[in-house]
Amino acid sequence: MESHDDLASGFQSVDRASDFEVFASCLTLIDSLPFFAECKRESYDLLAATPGSTVLEVGCGLGDDAAALAGRVAPGGSVVAIDGSQAMVEAARKRHAGIAGLSFDVADATRLPYEEGSFDGCRIDRVLQHIPEPASAIREMVRVLRPGGVLVAFDNDWETLTIDSANRAITRRILNAWCDRFPSGWIGRQMVGLFSEAGLGDVEAHPKTLISDDLDVADRIFSFFATADGLVTEGAVDREDADRWRDELQAADAAGRFFTSYTGFLVSGTRPEGVTTAAV
Repeated sequence: MESHDDLASGFQSVDRASDFEVFASCLTLIDSLPFFAECKRESYDLLAATPGSTVLEVGCGLGDDAAALAGRVAPGGSVVAIDGSQAMVEAARKRHAGIAGLSFDVADATRLPYEEGSFDGCRIDRVLQHIPEPASAIREMVRVLRPGGVLVAFDNDWETLTIDSANRAITRRILNAWCDRFPSGWIGRQMVGLFSEAGLGDVEAHPKTLISDDLDVADRIFSFFATADGLVTEGAVDREDADRWRDELQAADAAGRFFTSYTGFLVSGTRPEGVTTAAV
């Protein structure tokens, strides 16, 4: 069922996808939703970047968040934004050309090409879910933080995804399949422990729950029907059952009673003074 164009697993390999616009459109849609815009604003506040600060944005995508951070650290500050995808970095450079103090690089989050203690703050947004071993990325981000620097991450816990449906068995099968297609579908619940294990102090977690009554938008984000169709192709779900499930959700949406929700977690932590790389 997985492919390079799959939104759950495909962000690991955007440069091998047949259609880059699939991923760019997904990011644009998510950024347009008030829920995610508010999560981003709160993450910027937790980062506490001020004029003159140096910030690393890991997994920058189209670069909009990095551009917003560049405004917060101006004048005199800098934002280095990285992504594992050359196509994303090229799109971000084109989209945000000329912003003072903002640069984009292709880099691996688990092997950051920066010296220890290079940044005052580091931010990563909905990226750890796409990394098979997110602990390694967290350790790297802690390594490049200066003592007293702050790491802020927002990410999803996909087993919190809910749909109101009369068919519990099919719903569970589809939602679990969606969760398990992410390399780290449980990262939301794991970040507090991973932050602490990486040596960060003052670790705090803020749960953020999205509720939607719009089936079209929800399906574009959560790929409900594509996941169901994939399970049918695999032989894990009968075509008749999948179609009946789809019809039920569409009828609920038409009647104004469709419901879905999910919870992500905004987590922050500070690199303590005097902690060495070996300790973190």
